[in-house]
Amino acid sequence: MGQSIEPLFKSVPEAVPKDERLDEYLALVDAIRLGNQREVGLAGERLSERLLKK
Repeated sequence: MGQSIEPLFKSVPEAVPKDERLDEYLALVDAIRLGNQREVGLAGERLSERLLKK
């Protein structure tokens, strides 16, 4: 089995199926929270790109 983590907020499991972009952002945040050094770096770069684009 894989790792499990607590959602950042209680409402996240209900909100994610309704918002694809939120799901993507939270997946990147989870990679930062749980990933190894390489994954954290890549997720940080992609999250920064997406946030600065908008």
